[in-house]
Amino acid sequence: MAFSEAVSMFSWAAYEAVSLVWMELAMFGVAALVYLAFMDIPFWRPKKKIGSGQDQKPSKSAAQDTYRRWQQVKNGDGELKGGLYAAVTSMRELGKSSSQIEQELRTALGGEASQKFLPDLEQLPTDMIRDDAIDVLPMALHLLEDFGRPADPATYASLMAAQLRRRDYDGVAAIATKLTDESLTPKILAILATAAAHRKQLEEVLSHLSRLPSAGEGSRCALPASGAAQILALANHEQRADEVKAELQRIGAQIKGARGGGQWSVDVQRSMSSMKSFARNKDLSSATEVFEKLKHSGVSMKPQLYNCYLDACVQCGSAKSSIALFEEMKQLGYVDVVSYNTMLKAYLASNRMEEARALVKEMSTRGLPANKVTYNELLNARVESRDFRGMWTIVDEMLRAGLKVNLITCSILLKSLSEHSGDSEVARIMALVDGLEEPIDEVLFSSTIEAFIRIGQLGMLSQFIEAQKTKGIFKGISAPMFGAMIKAFGEAGNVHQVRELWAQMQENQVKPTAITIGCVVEALVINRRGEEAWQLVQEQVRYDDRKQMINTVVYSTVLKGFAVSKRIDKVLAVYKEMRANAIACNTITYNTMLDACAKCSAMEKAAQLLEDMKELNVEPDIITYSTIIKGYCMTGEIDLAFSVLNEMKSDGHFEPDEIMYNSILDGCARQRQVTESLKILDEMQAQGIRPSNYTLSILVKLLGNARRLGQALQTVEDLSKQHGLRPNIQVYTCMVHACFQNKRFERALAVYDSMIQGGCRADAKFYSVLVRGCLQLHQPAKAIQVIRAAYKLPSTVSSGPSIVGVEGLEELCSKLKASGEQAAVEEFTAELERSGRQHFSSKSGRAPIKNGPSRDRNAKNTTRLY
Repeated sequence: MAFSEAVSMFSWAAYEAVSLVWMELAMFGVAALVYLAFMDIPFWRPKKKIGSGQDQKPSKSAAQDTYRRWQQVKNGDGELKGGLYAAVTSMRELGKSSSQIEQELRTALGGEASQKFLPDLEQLPTDMIRDDAIDVLPMALHLLEDFGRPADPATYASLMAAQLRRRDYDGVAAIATKLTDESLTPKILAILATAAAHRKQLEEVLSHLSRLPSAGEGSRCALPASGAAQILALANHEQRADEVKAELQRIGAQIKGARGGGQWSVDVQRSMSSMKSFARNKDLSSATEVFEKLKHSGVSMKPQLYNCYLDACVQCGSAKSSIALFEEMKQLGYVDVVSYNTMLKAYLASNRMEEARALVKEMSTRGLPANKVTYNELLNARVESRDFRGMWTIVDEMLRAGLKVNLITCSILLKSLSEHSGDSEVARIMALVDGLEEPIDEVLFSSTIEAFIRIGQLGMLSQFIEAQKTKGIFKGISAPMFGAMIKAFGEAGNVHQVRELWAQMQENQVKPTAITIGCVVEALVINRRGEEAWQLVQEQVRYDDRKQMINTVVYSTVLKGFAVSKRIDKVLAVYKEMRANAIACNTITYNTMLDACAKCSAMEKAAQLLEDMKELNVEPDIITYSTIIKGYCMTGEIDLAFSVLNEMKSDGHFEPDEIMYNSILDGCARQRQVTESLKILDEMQAQGIRPSNYTLSILVKLLGNARRLGQALQTVEDLSKQHGLRPNIQVYTCMVHACFQNKRFERALAVYDSMIQGGCRADAKFYSVLVRGCLQLHQPAKAIQVIRAAYKLPSTVSSGPSIVGVEGLEELCSKLKASGEQAAVEEFTAELERSGRQHFSSKSGRAPIKNGPSRDRNAKNTTRLY
C-alpha cells in the first residue's frame, strides 16, 4: 500500500514538473547564478570548501614538501617527522600507486638508513588501518613478511574488518589463508562467518560458527547483531533457520526478528553500513541514494538513520546537505545528543569555536544537556589548537556539570603533554588518571607510556608501570609498545627496568618482534652489557618462532658493543656464529669488525675478513678503506697504509677524504716522519680537501716533537687564514704543550693570551696542561696564578669568561707544596672555600656507548660507521 502511494505521488510530481517546464527554463539563468553564489559561501573555515582547489593546494604542497624531505632522509640525511607513516601519507596524497610506494619503502629499508626506518615498519599497518588506507595495507603486510617480522593476528583482523566494511568478501577469505588455525581468534572467526554469509556459503558459515566459544564459557559473543542477522537471512533462504538459530543461540548472538521480520532488520543494518562505507570514501551521492531509497521503501525512519546520514554529510564536507538535514531533523523532532555532537565535530574540525559554543547552548535550551562525548570533542579541539588554558576550562565545566572524566578524556589530556610541560601540569593530569572509576584499558595505558617517554619522565613511568603490574594490563600491551619503553630506559641507562620489561613480556606471553628484540639488545649494548646482549640473542635462536627475527641488524649491534669495548676475541666469536647461522654480513658488519681490529692493534685479523668480503661479494666502501688505513697507521705499518691508499685511488671508485688523510697524517706523526707528513698535507690541499682542526692538532704534535715549534705555530696561522679555520681548544692545548716541550715558557703564555683574546674558551684539561708545563719548567709561582685564573680568582694571568677549574687539581696542589708553594696553595684553597666556588672533579663516570665505532678519534670530526 505504501509503495503504491509513493508511485502515485511520484507520477503527480512528474506531471507538475512537465507543466511548468517553460517557466523553469526562463528562470534557469537566475537560479544558476543564485546557486553558484550560495555554494561559494564558506562553511568549514578556515579550510573553506572541502574538496575545492583552495583546500587541495596547501595539502598537496605540504605533501610535496614531505616527499622531498623523504628523498633526503631515505638516503641517511637527517630525520623525517612522522617517519614512514608521514612518507606513505604524502605519497598517497600525491597519487602514487601501492606498487610505487612499496618500491620507495624497499629502497629505504634496504639502504644505509634501514635501522632508522625498521622501528616504523611494524607500526605502519596500525596507522594505515586507522586512516582506512586499506589500499596500501596489503603492501605493508607484505613488507613485514619480507623483512622477517610478520604482523600479528590482531592486525590481520583489523584488515579483514575493513574489507568486510567495504564488501570485499572474497578479500576477507583470501587474507584468512595467510593465518594458521591457532591464530584464528573469535573476532576473526566472526568476520569470516559474516563474509561467508554474504557469499552465500552456509556450510562455511556453520564451520566458522562451530569454532566460536559458547556463551556459557565466560566470553562475550564476537559476532555482532548485523552479522547474525545476515547469517539468519541466508539460513531462512536455504530453509535451515532452526539449525542456524540454535548455533547462534549457543554462542550468545543477538538475533533480531523472526522469519517474517528478520529481512527488515537486515535491510536497515545493511543500508546503515553502506552509508558509513560511502562516507569513509567521501562518496556522498551514493550515501544519499541509499538514504532516499530507505525513505521511499516504507521503512519507519528513526533518529538513528538520520544520524547516520548526517554523519555522512559531515564527513563528506557538504555544507548545504548538513545544514538542510539538521534543520529537517529539528522539525521532525529527531535531533538528539548524537546529532548535536556530530554537528559539533564539524564546527570544531573547521576551527569555528563561536558556532560550536552556540550549538552547545542550543542543546541546553532543547533539554539536551552536553554529555561526555560533547565535552571530549570540545577538549580535543582545544588540545589540537594548543590552547591549554581553554583545555582546563573545558575540564572544569565538565566537572561542574556533574560529569566525571573517562578514559577518553584522560587520553586526550595526555596528548597535550610535551617536553615543555611543567611538573604541575603533569601531576594534574595524572591525578585525573589515578581518580578514574573505570579500570585503565590498553589505549590509555599506551597513551600514558607514550606521554612519559615524550616528556622524558622515566621515573614517573617506572612508578606507573610498577602500579599497573598487578592489574593484568600488560597482557594487552603490544610488542612495539614494550620496545618503545625498553629503548627509552636503555638510553637513560636504566638497565634494571630494561630487564624488568623484558621479563614482563615473557611472563605475559607477549610475542616479541625482531624490532623489540633489537631494542633490548641495543639497550644492553649501549650500557656496556655486551655479554648479556649476546646471551639473549643466543637464547632467542633456540626458539623456532624467533630464530628468523635474529637478523643482521641484531648481530651487528652485538658486534658494535664488543668492538667499542675492544674485545676482539668476542667480535670474531660473534662473527663465527653469524656465519654458522647463515646470517648475512653486509658492509656495515665488516666495517664494524675491521674497526675493532684497528682499535685492538690486531690488523693481522683484518686480512681474513677482507678475504671473506671478497668471497661473499660484499663491496667495500670508503669507510672500509679508511678503517684499514687507520688500523695500519695505529700499528705503525705506514707502508701498508700507503699501499691501501694507492690501491683505492687506482681503483677509481672512491676519492680520499679528509678523515682518510688525517689517519695517514696521524700515522706519520706517530713515526715522526715529518717530510712524508708535509707531502701528504700538500697532496690533501691539492685535491681540494679542506683541513680541519683535527688536522691542525696532528701537525702541531708532529712539528712540536720534531723541535720545529716556530713552523708548528706558523702552520696553524697560515692554514687558518687560507681555509677560514678558527682553532678550537684541542688545537690550543697541542700548541701550549708543544711550547713547553720545546722549553718556551713565555711563548706558551703568549699562546694562552691569544686564545683568551680570540674568544676560545679553555677547559679543565687545558688548564691542567698549562699548570703542568709551568711546573715542568720550574715556574711554580706562575702555576699558582694559572690555577687562580681557572677559578676566576684574582690573578696576574688573564682568565676566561667563566669558571672552568683544573683537571687533577689535588695532585697538582701536592706538587706545588713540594715545590715550596705551600702557603700560596693554602691561601688559594681558603679563598676558594670563601668564594663558594665548586671544586670541579677531574674524572667522569663511564658514559653509555652512544655511537658506533668512528673513523676519527676527534669528537669534533667524527663519522659514525652506522
